[in-house]
Amino acid sequence: MSQDKLNIALVGAAGLVAAPAHLNSIPMIERMNFVALCDVDADAVQLLARERGVEKAYSSYEELLTDPDIDTVDLATPPFVHAEMAIAAARAGKHVYVEKPMARSLGEARAMVKAAAEAGTRLQVGESYIFHGPHRVARELINADEIGEVLQVRETRGPWVFNETENARLGGQGHHIAWRYDPALSGGGDFPWMMDHAPHFFATARLFNGMTAIERVNAMARLHGEGREAHLRGVTAVTWTYEGGKTDGLWMQADTDPGAGRYIGFHTEVVGSKGTLLVFGEGGGSAPGYPQVAPVTLFANGTEKYFDPAEGEDRSWASNNSYYDRAHGNTLSHFADTVLDGTRSFYTPEDGMADLTATLATIKSAVDGTPVALADVPDDWTAYRAG
Repeated sequence: MSQDKLNIALVGAAGLVAAPAHLNSIPMIERMNFVALCDVDADAVQLLARERGVEKAYSSYEELLTDPDIDTVDLATPPFVHAEMAIAAARAGKHVYVEKPMARSLGEARAMVKAAAEAGTRLQVGESYIFHGPHRVARELINADEIGEVLQVRETRGPWVFNETENARLGGQGHHIAWRYDPALSGGGDFPWMMDHAPHFFATARLFNGMTAIERVNAMARLHGEGREAHLRGVTAVTWTYEGGKTDGLWMQADTDPGAGRYIGFHTEVVGSKGTLLVFGEGGGSAPGYPQVAPVTLFANGTEKYFDPAEGEDRSWASNNSYYDRAHGNTLSHFADTVLDGTRSFYTPEDGMADLTATLATIKSAVDGTPVALADVPDDWTAYRAG
């Protein structure tokens, strides 16, 4: 491209969780012009545009797509509209950055990729865990052979703790958004929360093993929790094997009081043949009352080495690293560079499809009660119509 910056519009701008990270990040990205906001709540988007100093505000996505000043749309919208919106944007000649999960089925995802290819536009899945500071530091250490051959990736999702400012903004309600607990809107069927989080942990698992594909998953389901606690009706553990069979992985979660364990948030142990990494991700760090630990620790030969990407405090979480808004900003900035420079993204649409496939296979495993090979997930299989 000959232009120096992308002219971007944020869609779903009045949302409570992902949208603020995008609103805060885009103005800080040198190669983006923030030209428009869009949301179905017309009053909210007009107010937001005035507050943020963004020139244009739309309540009609169709109208936004006719604006010649906009060349890129950022879809911070629920999964049930991702495919429809991304395909429409590509056909209108717009580049697309879409929040994870990419879609609700592989068929939808393939249609998104096809539309972008036919239009000659770029499609980027906003997988922020890939570009999160501590995760990038850990990947560099792995690539430098600091832990030797990766043997196992162990991920844990502990309790997340909001800081006081974020808790006040959300009115003490947390990230309880209707679509995240709706079987069809989330795409997750009986396990809706997995559609929101599993793409993150599978992307991280592949990042720490050279982006190697995951071959088979096995999920442990827990069948209770309704309404606002629907996330408790979910999956407590997932195991997987990578292609090649030399490495495997585990993700587990437990809804505990923050004071019940040593760590909070998301963290990963990457076990290698000559060392181990302890890596803290979103909302990760020491539990209340314990001394804070480094975002990344390397254990090898009786020694400990500590690493910190020094990205500051997090906007939302009480943690030892900055996820909101830095990881989202890193991802959006990378997207701008790939579009403007005509380079290949580190996290391609095919990567987004791979992590969506692993997510759907996990839900299918929970539904069927058996291990599922990713190759056996049909294009038209959707968790919300399973069974």
